[in-house]
Amino acid sequence: MFRKKSKKTNKQNELFDIDLMEELEYYQKSKPKKKIDQRVIIGVAFGLVVIIGLLLSPIFALKNIAAEGASHYSTAELCEKIGLSKGDNILFFGKGRAAKTLEEDPYIADAKLSMRLPDTIVIEVKERKVRGYVPYMGSYLYIDEAGRVLDVQEACREALPVVKGLAFGNFTLGEVIPVENPEALDVVLYISQLMEKYELLDLVVEIDVSNPKNIHAYVNQVEIILGDMENGDTKIRYMAEIMKTIPKEDRGTLDLSELDKPNGTVVFRYLT
Repeated sequence: MFRKKSKKTNKQNELFDIDLMEELEYYQKSKPKKKIDQRVIIGVAFGLVVIIGLLLSPIFALKNIAAEGASHYSTAELCEKIGLSKGDNILFFGKGRAAKTLEEDPYIADAKLSMRLPDTIVIEVKERKVRGYVPYMGSYLYIDEAGRVLDVQEACREALPVVKGLAFGNFTLGEVIPVENPEALDVVLYISQLMEKYELLDLVVEIDVSNPKNIHAYVNQVEIILGDMENGDTKIRYMAEIMKTIPKEDRGTLDLSELDKPNGTVVFRYLT
């Protein structure tokens, strides 16, 4: 006797078969990825080796060093400061770091290093110039046009103004002198600029700015009374012209303080 299968059982089997197929498809291994052609890998690796070898080759070894804008320091001294030597690879030398190192020097206001392929490095610097000397505890502070201390030496190197009368305590190399009488420092810097303008920097000049309203200068054996600097350009110009006519052995006083007045006169008195 045969029994008729129920429709419910058939439906359950069908559902089971479908679930089984889905399970099999889910766990089926993914298709293998296409392998990269070994020739491509070898080509890329060979290219990298060639590039690295080229960068490290003697082609980029430093042979020439040029320094532009430098007068206080020689090319050799600049190279020593930044550890630059011939034979160094110009591509890998730290040019930015070297520029910052140079700018830490008080004499150097700005620095830049650049390459000229394949074997040259150019060092460009903008230097600060010494414009005068300030006596300090048996030595001299070398100052620039802003009153910044560039150096400290026991003697003056060039014929530049020696400034007296600035009141200050401590100072920092590379910084402007922190004077207690800033008006006097302004006068010093102004006179220094005028002396350069009228080519007086070849004379050994002492300037006393203890009283900015009554400034005295000393050239050779002549005392020069300048008064204030209200008409400073004219006074320094007269001073330049007159001092070129007075022999170094002559002693006397040159009074230019009256040039501030409309009918001011210039008076020179010899000392016997």
